[in-house]
Amino acid sequence: MKNDDAQFIQRVLDGDDTAFSALVRKYQKPVHTLAWRKIGDFHIAEDITQETFLKAYQRLSTLKEPQSFASWLYVIAANHCSTWHRKKRLWTQSLENTSSAALERTTYSGYLIAENERVAMETKREVVKKLLAKLQESERTVITLYYLGEMNYEEISRFLGVSVGTVKTRIYRARQRLKKEEPMIREALENFQMTPNLTENVMREISRLKPVTPSGSKPLVPWAITVSTLAVVFLMLGVSSQYLSRFQKPYSFDAASEMKVELIEAPIVLNLESEPDDRTQFGKVNAPNRNNGAVQQPDENLFAAAQTEGEDIFLSKQQWVQAEPARGTWLTTVFSTPKDELYVVDDDLNTHKLSADGKKWHRIFDMKSLDNHWAAKSLVAKWNDTFYVVPSDQLFASTDGGVTWDLRYSWQEEQKYWNLVELVLTDQAFYLAFENGIFRSEDGGKTWEAINDGLAGEIVSLVAIRNTVHLGSSPVFAGTKGGLYRLEGGGWQHLELPVPAKVIHSVAVVEKRLYVSVELDEDQIDGQKAGRERQQTWWIFRSTDFGNSWEDITPTNAWPITGWAPWIQLVAVGDTLLASEMYGGMVRSTDGGDTWLAPQSPGASFSFSPIYAAATVAENTIYVAGNAGLYRTTNSGESWNLVNIGRHGPMLDLVAFKEPDNGRDTPMTLYGRVKEEIMKTTDAGHSWKAVHAEIPMKVPVRNPHPSIVHVTKSGGVLYAKGNSPGDIHLYRVSVDGNRLVPVQEIPRFNSSMLRSELSLRRMGRDDILRAMGRLDLQGGSLAEHLEKSFPGATQFFKQLAADPRQTDRLVRGGLRGAFAVSNDTFYMEYNFKLFRWEPGDTEWYDTELEETAELDVDVWHKIMEGFKLTVSGNTVYVGKRDGHLVVSFDRGNNWIDLTPILPFPVKVFKEIVFAGSTVYVATDAGVATSSDGKRWHAITNAAGTHLIMERLAVDGTNVYGASEKRVYRLESDGSVWKHITPEVSDSVTSLAVDGSVLYVGTQSSGMLHFTVNEE
Repeated sequence: MKNDDAQFIQRVLDGDDTAFSALVRKYQKPVHTLAWRKIGDFHIAEDITQETFLKAYQRLSTLKEPQSFASWLYVIAANHCSTWHRKKRLWTQSLENTSSAALERTTYSGYLIAENERVAMETKREVVKKLLAKLQESERTVITLYYLGEMNYEEISRFLGVSVGTVKTRIYRARQRLKKEEPMIREALENFQMTPNLTENVMREISRLKPVTPSGSKPLVPWAITVSTLAVVFLMLGVSSQYLSRFQKPYSFDAASEMKVELIEAPIVLNLESEPDDRTQFGKVNAPNRNNGAVQQPDENLFAAAQTEGEDIFLSKQQWVQAEPARGTWLTTVFSTPKDELYVVDDDLNTHKLSADGKKWHRIFDMKSLDNHWAAKSLVAKWNDTFYVVPSDQLFASTDGGVTWDLRYSWQEEQKYWNLVELVLTDQAFYLAFENGIFRSEDGGKTWEAINDGLAGEIVSLVAIRNTVHLGSSPVFAGTKGGLYRLEGGGWQHLELPVPAKVIHSVAVVEKRLYVSVELDEDQIDGQKAGRERQQTWWIFRSTDFGNSWEDITPTNAWPITGWAPWIQLVAVGDTLLASEMYGGMVRSTDGGDTWLAPQSPGASFSFSPIYAAATVAENTIYVAGNAGLYRTTNSGESWNLVNIGRHGPMLDLVAFKEPDNGRDTPMTLYGRVKEEIMKTTDAGHSWKAVHAEIPMKVPVRNPHPSIVHVTKSGGVLYAKGNSPGDIHLYRVSVDGNRLVPVQEIPRFNSSMLRSELSLRRMGRDDILRAMGRLDLQGGSLAEHLEKSFPGATQFFKQLAADPRQTDRLVRGGLRGAFAVSNDTFYMEYNFKLFRWEPGDTEWYDTELEETAELDVDVWHKIMEGFKLTVSGNTVYVGKRDGHLVVSFDRGNNWIDLTPILPFPVKVFKEIVFAGSTVYVATDAGVATSSDGKRWHAITNAAGTHLIMERLAVDGTNVYGASEKRVYRLESDGSVWKHITPEVSDSVTSLAVDGSVLYVGTQSSGMLHFTVNEE
């Protein structure tokens, strides 16, 4: 491959965008290989690949050395991978951290047998990734570039910025480590095929862009372009015409009733014989107590008498009350100074300082103006009144509190250091650790020298014992995946531990105590013994003499001692030592590790990850940046609270809920969904608590919390639908409201088998399909074959068969469909088709109601939201994506299309609720209502205007509707909307009612509440 990059780049800068397509074709496989290795998901890596090229195109004019385009592209791709990890807050353990000892004796033939049984190509990918995980970082990268990226030694050398000899050595070492598995890995990697028209997709988006011209203006912040990821995916997927809806088992009223629209002027009579079950049907409970701090303050000038569209607006001096944020602030950095000053950097790059009394946060400066890429773990520190910032590969310093910044040093020219680990500042020197190298500076960061002699393995931790001198300086320790090291002069000394463990998870220091959590290396683990919990694979050790001797302080009351190791992170302050697992769960010691207190479950502690940090400001006060945001403890870890620095996010699925059998004076509980997690409050939003599924710490394998996508209420029970990769989980909230309990005996929907077969077909692996008996279509089409084998809508399988590029979005959308419960009967949309299950059933019943119009994968919210579904007794209403409203009066056995008799044409359904036996349907054309399903009329305001309600809610017999920024209530005759609140300052995303108190969830302001006080 000729290195004529400079010529292509000059042509692009001269206005010839087509020249950029040559660069995309040349480097798309290497970039995708890098992204796939770092992300661990083949399809997401394609999105990041496209995003990388878009970024490179926009910044092309800033490249000083066009001949170094490949290395420059590598840095951009690595930064995007790091940003993706930070933005998405992945719960899945990274490939580099995945133990693969159980696969050591796996052979290709044995693997094919397992494949035949499990019909899972994704499993093959996982096997390959875990086999590759045996390799060191550098070896893993070059071997995937060699096979998957189809690059030769010279091209890999230019791409990574290392010598050809180094590339050859790494590939040789990798082959030696994987002698038996190398043919399998080679074959698997060579057959992983990317989207064939990736270049065209990138160029289509580039046609709308122009390269950024260097100027003195502020540069483009990296994640200002993150929207481009979605844009590229949207462009990848075509938009086709919709088809008319069809239904099986037709059932109809007489023709006159079907086609007639009756405008009913008389009041609606509500039949209250049966209690409706509806996901927005709320019980009547107490209003918030005025002593909880959430009190509405009058504003004399806020409202006056007004007339809008002929509607009398209720006069009020009250306003909406802002609840406290339900989640902690997401951070990139948290650090404290030797003076116990605490600083944090949020995910918008604002730096905040905690006040001396620990009660207020002050925004100090904004770092977005720095001309640099920002890594997943950017580093910020303060030393002698100077702030130091390392966004990714440059060091900046500010002596005026962040007003101006000076570039002290840059590693960009070397282009071979990536993934920041830690910045350690001591009186004698500064130390900076990347994942693959450590540097030292003795002149305040102006010059740096590499200090890697004696160091082996990927670096995961760097710490120093301050205020202590050992051999003339503060002792510095580095933990790697090859062992624990102490800096001795200009090189590193390997420290021997009591066991031959090499993989360091975490290192913590306090005063003269050194703590380390460690795991056996892959080569030291017997997969069979570990899988059966017969081999100890992890430990926590303590040293009080700088690592010369060690004590085993491994807790025996938390995670299983034998078996696969938990990924433990350590935090030490004073005599307090915290050990927390990546997926949650913690055990703590208050005597430096001599004894361990009772463990805390994942729901009672923070979930920690290696890319996050902890800081202390007092002996008992600790701040931790975890997966759910900023946590704080003021009692040495006994209890934890989420800390939010004045930022709110979207609040979805608000449900007002009265805990059963708790007495009249029990406060009402509000549940809401934030970032795919259920949060609850009993004091109108003054404080919040997360409601998690239980993940016992003692089980051998622990999984992350499921992503909650729907919340519904039925019969005094709160239910939730959660997703994990390829799987659906249904839960009910426990009686005490503190945890999610799996619904027992309910069959599971799992899309892994479908996704695996589609992947095999996409890759052309007829050999594996034939061995599994999945190759012969028996005379039918692929779509028909899939429909016979898997549950789902016909249109769903047609689109999967027609365009494999839609696989990921369609399969994910099929897991997020609607969900409702009535009288212990569950209804769920899966793969765009409605199914029913009740206790005693061994499988889900197919109601034969499905989407028949083309599924528009370009509009993600339409795929994600699914049917609008509500159930009361045996009556089921469904609003489909194609604008059709259907009803079943026999639990989904027969369906009636109501679309022709609605009072107006509908394109989009927004919400459907029951009030007694009367149903209310909110659409993009207005709200329609019916008490029997035959006769429908539209609800308007006093001026006859059809109001568009985004959300509906019911409290007793009262019906409420929320437009984008206002809340209305139906008059007593049920035909007119009355405006009853001031305008909401943000778009309403959910609505709940408790007597005279209204609660709204908003897009960016969290939850608000308002008390209706009519006079």
